[in-house]
Amino acid sequence: MASRVNIADIASALGLSRNTVSKALNGTPGITDETRQRVLEQAARMNYKMFGSHMARIQPAEASTILLICKDHQLISSFFGPLILQLQRQARARGAIITMQYMSPEEIKDGVVPSQIQSVDGVIGLELLDHDYMRKIVDSGKPCVFFDSAIDTEDIETPFDVVLQGERGLYSAIEELCGKGYTRFGFVGDPNHCAGFRNRYDFFRLALVDQGLSGFEAHSILTADELMHQPDSYRRALRTLDVPEVFVCANAMIAIQLMNAVRDEKIALPAHAGLVVFETTHDLVTDGKMLVTVNVSRKQIASSLCMLLFDRMQNPDATKRIIKLDSRIEIF
Repeated sequence: MASRVNIADIASALGLSRNTVSKALNGTPGITDETRQRVLEQAARMNYKMFGSHMARIQPAEASTILLICKDHQLISSFFGPLILQLQRQARARGAIITMQYMSPEEIKDGVVPSQIQSVDGVIGLELLDHDYMRKIVDSGKPCVFFDSAIDTEDIETPFDVVLQGERGLYSAIEELCGKGYTRFGFVGDPNHCAGFRNRYDFFRLALVDQGLSGFEAHSILTADELMHQPDSYRRALRTLDVPEVFVCANAMIAIQLMNAVRDEKIALPAHAGLVVFETTHDLVTDGKMLVTVNVSRKQIASSLCMLLFDRMQNPDATKRIIKLDSRIEIF
């Protein structure tokens, strides 16, 4: 079993002193935003656990209260359900109390902000991708951290933090599949849906360019997200698509909808064709077409969200930070 990462490990990786790293992780004033950002990113990358006496030193006398804002379907989601449980555990380990508020799509569209936001110490938002809604949450004046976010949030002046799944795993997966002879890749998902999808699409394109491959637009389904929710949208898209050997699906739900449409349209995929899917497990998509899964552990996401939030509670004026967590790939 690997030993637990400590402050000395982070200091060594960054070429900093242990004292500097300790100050950055403790929220101590006198550390530049740039240094604090580097330390927090490395701590998240190395899955550093901020438990025990170290965190106890930065806790207020009374327990902190955190508002977790979710969408109403996420508790039963195979991805978000375990993440919410991990967030509860991580918060308790830091002496904090989490209260949850589930919002319907209509409430988010109408900009309904939970009334209890004024009485909490910080806010965690899970996949709240509406730009105007994010602005309303941030404008509450509470320290905020989000897992994924709307794109183009640079106009939101109040600083906040974002945790994203990294895309290095996708780059490595495409590199390996190319080594096996795959040459025709298509992306399935709306790059404008969220920051996470945008980053996945950008790394998808970068990986193919570095492999000397082009023409992937003809193999991709990049239809706007609101149109893809219409009945038979994937079936219509497949009828005019130059079908690739590899579909890179931005998440598991997209992969399921795509494969249902492939079946309904009676499209015969090549025997070696298959899927690269984010945020899933091998058994979630049937038909034996899974080639690669790209995931990041829920525990690491929860730890990073809590680490950033507690730091922002100590340093509310820190500049906006975006941390990308390393993905793990599984190739079948």
